Amino acid sequence: MIKLLRVLLLFPLLLSLNAAHAAEGGLQPFIEGTTLSSGLSDATKTVVAALGKGGFDVVGRYSPVKNVTVISISSPSMLRNAAATERGGYGAALSVALESVDGKTFVTYMNPQYVAAGYRLANDNTDVAKALSTVLGNEKSFGAKPRPASELRNYQYTFGMETFTDPMDLGSFKGFQAGTQQIASRLRAGTDGVRLVYEIKIPGRDEVVFGVDLAGKNPDANGAKLVQSVDPGPAPHRYAFLPYEVVLRDRNAEGLNLRFRMALFFPDLPMMGSDASFFKLRDAPGAIQSVLRKALGGTVISDTTGSDNGFGSF
Repeated sequence: MIKLLRVLLLFPLLLSLNAAHAAEGGLQPFIEGTTLSSGLSDATKTVVAALGKGGFDVVGRYSPVKNVTVISISSPSMLRNAAATERGGYGAALSVALESVDGKTFVTYMNPQYVAAGYRLANDNTDVAKALSTVLGNEKSFGAKPRPASELRNYQYTFGMETFTDPMDLGSFKGFQAGTQQIASRLRAGTDGVRLVYEIKIPGRDEVVFGVDLAGKNPDANGAKLVQSVDPGPAPHRYAFLPYEVVLRDRNAEGLNLRFRMALFFPDLPMMGSDASFFKLRDAPGAIQSVLRKALGGTVISDTTGSDNGFGSF
């Protein structure tokens, strides 16, 4: 009994040390949790219940493709971090993906520390990483070769391509409240397959983030098809890349350009190649911007879709 008590007392410290070691040795974009020996429906109930007990709020969920459920989560700690950060709305939620294959369900999720670095959050999300490891497990990190947080905070795939500070202009609105209401209403209507997954108000700021399901017929602006095109291998796949974020700050809406957001979470993909490559997505950045602008219905002054440097239009 005494030995067991010592282990339980040491467990939080060990998780904290592991998280700190992972950050020092480099970060990978996704984490594979404990695989569940149940189908998608039962696995989803199990995961949602565990997240609630672990202090996380399930703010949205949807199925981007058959046999996959993506759960969007937030927490008081994540909201404080978002509120303390300029353009912190992008870090107000994380994604957990459940993928059912042959009677078992893989559980994967965004690495909180990787997200904190890539989205330049004020806090490194170590507490969130530790909590999620306790709730969902942490079998391994995956998705790319490890990169230091300092590199991710200034990430750029290649010269001339967008960074975190080069978002898409998605239009302006009469004011923050009017914009929030209009965007939420239009996304709930699901025009052209662009649907609302979650809506999170950032405390103390005129800022709100919307998680968006890109489910239209255009494959260049379809979230699930984009993941499938760059992640064709065996399960688990990186569906935790979804959904896509739209942020309204004051009266202006923006979103991360795909040339940054996709590259951040899939940084090892080659620019060119006959297999999975970014060149195959050359029409996607413009398509996504066009679809989101139409869905939100704001006033757009500039028609630019960002840098055209690099290979093709990617």
